Amino acid sequence: MRRHIARTVIITLITTACVIWTIHIFDWRQIGASVARMRWGLLATSGVALVICAFALRGLRWLIVLRLPLDRRRLWQSFCANGAASGLASLTPLQLGEMLKISMIPECDDFAWQQGIAGFFLERVLDLAGVVGMGLCGLSLHFGHTWLAALALLLPAWAGQLLYLLRTLTPHLPVKAQVYGKLLHQHKRITVASLITVPLWLLYAALWWTAISAMNVSIDFDQISLLLGGVMLTVTASMTPGGLGVAELGSQGILLWLGRSRLDAEAAAVAVRLLTPLLALSGGVCMLLLFLSNRHAKNFRRTANQRYLD
Repeated sequence: MRRHIARTVIITLITTACVIWTIHIFDWRQIGASVARMRWGLLATSGVALVICAFALRGLRWLIVLRLPLDRRRLWQSFCANGAASGLASLTPLQLGEMLKISMIPECDDFAWQQGIAGFFLERVLDLAGVVGMGLCGLSLHFGHTWLAALALLLPAWAGQLLYLLRTLTPHLPVKAQVYGKLLHQHKRITVASLITVPLWLLYAALWWTAISAMNVSIDFDQISLLLGGVMLTVTASMTPGGLGVAELGSQGILLWLGRSRLDAEAAAVAVRLLTPLLALSGGVCMLLLFLSNRHAKNFRRTANQRYLD
């Protein structure tokens, strides 16, 4: 209880300090002028399209990890569940809102629940590798090491193979935890999921590039890669809700280190923050669609049962 209170107090202090510092150092008059010139159509069209593609890839990866058939109904359900979870994750510390999708597994029995927990942690490891890989890719390109950047982009694939090699350690886990380690023995599932993670994070890089470009700030691939990896790692380490304050300071600091002007750095930080309501709103729409879909399915089954009884 005391640890929970202490952790909450620390996170609150970090968030408050970062927000106050952001308000103090940002030139809000210049930012207001940049927002007034923002190309909202670009963010609305390209941004939404990229978010839908990211949700679709997450939904596909989730079904592969759970070893569920890739039929149309399950793909739709997984797309909505992952979209809703991603929207909630954009608002929660450590992006733990993604755990919501565990309760939305199509076949929700005890085995599916265990598979869901194991699959969730597998995805978290792969996503962490994707974030680190993007950051290392940008750093390598910044210093002119193109071959190293290509290897860094494939870091989720290397992480997947490492997880498979660690399968020999599962017998040493506590008896109750060994059931969650069975997923590590599924080489094909881990490999496919890790390969899907690579284009998934490239989609997120494209989403960030779209948002920053909508603010009329030009940015190269190496800069957007380093920005994405650096900010996401900073947000995760800070444990603040949605990275509030931390993401803004992190974005500004990285772009200033890359030699961008203060105005570009601040405009880019605001653009990245605008992605939070976009993801949250998209996730809310997915939640509504999933609710309506499940309700329609229940009504259809009820009607079919009544006709059969009649």
